[in-house]
Amino acid sequence: MRLNVASFTEDRTMCERIARMQHYRLPTRFADLSVNALLPTLFACGGCSDKPGGWPDDDGFIKVFKVAKHKMKSFTSDIIVAISHLPLVDNDKINPVSKRDVGYLVYETKNERPAFYRKEDDDWLHEELCNQLGQVWAFKPLMNNPRIRNQGGLFLAFGCRDGKEPLRPTFSLADYDNPTAPSFGIAQVGFVRIAAKANRPSSTNSACSA
Repeated sequence: MRLNVASFTEDRTMCERIARMQHYRLPTRFADLSVNALLPTLFACGGCSDKPGGWPDDDGFIKVFKVAKHKMKSFTSDIIVAISHLPLVDNDKINPVSKRDVGYLVYETKNERPAFYRKEDDDWLHEELCNQLGQVWAFKPLMNNPRIRNQGGLFLAFGCRDGKEPLRPTFSLADYDNPTAPSFGIAQVGFVRIAAKANRPSSTNSACSA
């Protein structure tokens, strides 16, 4: 962001900034999804490869997910806003099961959204937010840049464990119905492998177009 400030001038929230950071291939707690099956097929076939000619050396993969209605959020929901602010909290000051430690996250989040937490919300803070931070959530982002609009973009937002350790969700059908699993309500239901050799045209003079 420091080296490319102009690209982020229209972003008003941490969620918007992190969504845009995906475009620059920076590490974030968000993962891209699309509701348009043609777009992941394009990527899997190497249509957006940086290699000369556009044809990848590695196999491509397409994963299909199902998301329960209660796990689909808006970019304005409390849990998505909270996860967006995790990068602002030191690793040794975040423990999703500790009300004191979650207070650091609440402080950073309130700088953007003052009404995020009130004194009378103590039960919500410990019972809901702490539990929700230990899960993966899907959300619909603000369609504020052409890339997200063109991709029919959705995101998965990953919470954390103690010290911001990764969740390591399985996305298995068994965990889909398990409320204690990080991937509760989200499961991989399809997988397609596209061999790299199958993507290449028969003629070496053919050009890649996308």
